[in-house]
Amino acid sequence: MPKRIVFFFIGFVILASLAYYGFNRWKGSREKVDLWTLVPDDAALVLETQNHQELMEHLQETELWQSFSLLPFAQRFEEDMAYLDSISPGSQRLTRFLNEKNILTSLHVTGKTEVAFVFYVPVSSVGEHRFLRTLSENINKSDIFEEDSRDYQGMLLTDIKNNRNGRSFTYFTYHNNIILSESPVLVEEIVRRITRGKPKSIAAEFQNTNYLNQPEVYANVFVNYRALPDLLGLFLEEKLMPEVRYLSTLCQNGMLELKLERNKIFLNGFSTPELLKNSLHREMEPQKPQPLGVRAYLPNRTAMLLHFGLQEIERLRQQQATNKSVYAATLDSLAQTLSDEAALAYMESSSVSQSPEKVAYAHMANPALAQRLLDKLSAQVAGAKKQKPFVEKYGSYTIQLVNVPDLPQQLLGRVFQGFEQSYVVQVDDYLLIAEEMTTLRQLLDDISDENVWGKSVAQKAFLEETLQEANLSLFLNTVNAWYLLNRYTTDEDRENLLQNATLIKRFSQVSLQFSIVEGRYYTSLVIRRPDQSKATGQQAFEEEKSIVFDKRLDTRPFPVQNAVDRSREVVVQDSANVLINVTASGQRGWVDSVGTSLRSGIKQIEYGPDKKLRFLFITANRIHAVNNQGQSLENFPFNVPDSLSLQHLAVFDYENNGNYRLLVDDNMGNLYMYNMQGAAVQGWQPRRMDYRLAAEPQHLRVGGRDVILVLLENGYVYALNREGETYPGFPINLKSPLTSGAVAKVGADLKRTEVTAVTRYGSVITFNLQGRVLNREQLLRPSKRAMFELVPESSNGRSFIIVRQEQGKVAVFDQDLKEVFEKRYVTSASKIVQYFHFGGDHKVYAITETGPQKTYLYNAEGSLIGNRTLENNQPVTIYYNETANNYTLYLTSGKQLKKMQFRVGE
Repeated sequence: MPKRIVFFFIGFVILASLAYYGFNRWKGSREKVDLWTLVPDDAALVLETQNHQELMEHLQETELWQSFSLLPFAQRFEEDMAYLDSISPGSQRLTRFLNEKNILTSLHVTGKTEVAFVFYVPVSSVGEHRFLRTLSENINKSDIFEEDSRDYQGMLLTDIKNNRNGRSFTYFTYHNNIILSESPVLVEEIVRRITRGKPKSIAAEFQNTNYLNQPEVYANVFVNYRALPDLLGLFLEEKLMPEVRYLSTLCQNGMLELKLERNKIFLNGFSTPELLKNSLHREMEPQKPQPLGVRAYLPNRTAMLLHFGLQEIERLRQQQATNKSVYAATLDSLAQTLSDEAALAYMESSSVSQSPEKVAYAHMANPALAQRLLDKLSAQVAGAKKQKPFVEKYGSYTIQLVNVPDLPQQLLGRVFQGFEQSYVVQVDDYLLIAEEMTTLRQLLDDISDENVWGKSVAQKAFLEETLQEANLSLFLNTVNAWYLLNRYTTDEDRENLLQNATLIKRFSQVSLQFSIVEGRYYTSLVIRRPDQSKATGQQAFEEEKSIVFDKRLDTRPFPVQNAVDRSREVVVQDSANVLINVTASGQRGWVDSVGTSLRSGIKQIEYGPDKKLRFLFITANRIHAVNNQGQSLENFPFNVPDSLSLQHLAVFDYENNGNYRLLVDDNMGNLYMYNMQGAAVQGWQPRRMDYRLAAEPQHLRVGGRDVILVLLENGYVYALNREGETYPGFPINLKSPLTSGAVAKVGADLKRTEVTAVTRYGSVITFNLQGRVLNREQLLRPSKRAMFELVPESSNGRSFIIVRQEQGKVAVFDQDLKEVFEKRYVTSASKIVQYFHFGGDHKVYAITETGPQKTYLYNAEGSLIGNRTLENNQPVTIYYNETANNYTLYLTSGKQLKKMQFRVGE
């Protein structure tokens, strides 16, 4: 009897203990856990979603998922989900299981080249527990997966490997939550975080912020700015990282709402300032955000812009070392005249190897005082170096060389470093600084032509969706910045960049802005696909006008601008040698009976007291200039001896002040130069060359010197000054015939100015204006019949392509000598190849076969536009209309001039 009592007592104790243990386990599992407390502190980003299915549906509706699904990580995720879905029990698939849950996803940098995600998923009901148990059993039974369990600090970790693709993931359950990641190291770190007891939420400062309660918000996004440089460092070269780390010290963390609209991604919320010593926030201490006034001076070819909006711009230079030079006081005084805005703009480049041009902008509170200080600074620096101050007039502007090392950095802080020398110009209330004078000249031309953000329809539409006032803004145009991204991306990630080029270029407009509001930064990230509503049609041609003339048209439609309103027009010449102007509306304008055929294109200059556009061109032995009525200007035409046969016309304006020089060459290689009054210029009557010219002479302005570049068909290159004298080091012999011109990248002086030419046999040669060959590279030449030429971009010649023609095949190469495409044509005769580049990916290649009279137009990827050819045997003229996002094409066919519209689809 006593033994039986003892037995029952022991059994009762065991049963009670099991019941107590089971109750505590049940109670513990029922305790609600704040998933944010489980996220490791090194997470760079954390995404909190509430309705998985709704998010996916909206992504598909807005076409965003179609774009993102191209990314490798998205494809891997979909593949893994599909494998798990294939063994999911019953009709309750994973998508249904994940729906209507508050799920966290954290992103971590796990190595020098890798990132990993952790998913935190609640399990809310008995049915969901049953689903997961059955799914686990199916994994054990499946030959697709291998499962292995292990104990880690009291937690049961399960490792699952996919035998089909070799990928694996680790998970464990904690208080009715599943924590899962492809990185077992991260899972183990979370376990250690739990076992240490009462972990603090990484987003504790935002515990009362939940944007998911608001309509049309699809996620909360937590940003850890302290970990952001490590994430960006995976993609960017190390030389950029010091500035990235510095800019990241504006804030320590932030919580943003994610909104999705058609072709747009919005992230808006608040970020907490970084209070550590020497942080960017401590340096700026901003009081009031400022508008983007500099938009009126930013060219449309801007690739990236960093903009500071501060009342006290001088605060940006606080951390600099004390300048002990003789002009330090003048620098300090000049810095004090700057206010409200400072910006650093990077321009679009044409190749990966080309260093992007950059321009520093600063708003001046007192432009007159700033100019006096600039003059004083320039004189002090020149005096210290025993040189004369350099000043150049460019139209109504004055460009100065202020040879202070890293002048923008000394005025505006460390972000503006990297200016080896500084050319400056004042435009209204803004000071513009560039390393090269040619950069400022081109920029002033863009401002004059209104090719700026403030006038761009696409850019204005984008800016309307960004913050109108901000303290720090970063703007990126991924299309314009494509070569910039390639240049500064790590070698490991450049392949991924190229693979995802379509997606990156599609969402081309990006802005990230911070605006101080009551001690916190209102933060806005906009990623936008430009409005394509006006280009929804397929690649197609639509004939807008067809004008029939009395005589056959013998020339291409020459592109010109209307002399009054600057609208885009053309000029043609018929078989009776009459020049006919055709307006933008398709009406006939002025006419000029020249009496003989043209030998050049139509040049246009601003000339006369009214500064209206005039038209210049040459015939075999005359130089003509007419007004917008087709009437010859005073002193024109200029007659040259009848024995001459003119080949090219070049027009120079050394100081951009209307004092033009006209340079022509004949078929013997003689050069003749005249002013606009018809007087011959000394040294050019004639300037004899040894051979005929391969292309039109080029004028370059280099560090205050004028250089006239002359390339001869026999491969010799001359660099001449204004008087026709040869610069030291020239002529140089490229040792191979030339059939095309050259493209120059103008530097600060003759040594740093680089010229690229392509010989007939495919040698790509780069030399400087001291006559030194810097690089020579041979393109593949499949046979002796393969011939090469350099084809500059049609409108401004800043970029170029290289063309190889061989027995009916045409291959096009970009400036990095990479093949863009190769096509085969009907005949073996030489083709007319043209290259049009209107910025970014707005590129058109036109190839014309003169025998069959067919013109082929190709887009940036080398695809045939409209899947059709056009009847034509002359070069074509193409304009791009940014507002309508389409192209206007002019071509001639017999007696007809055709004006057509076409679009280029993605």
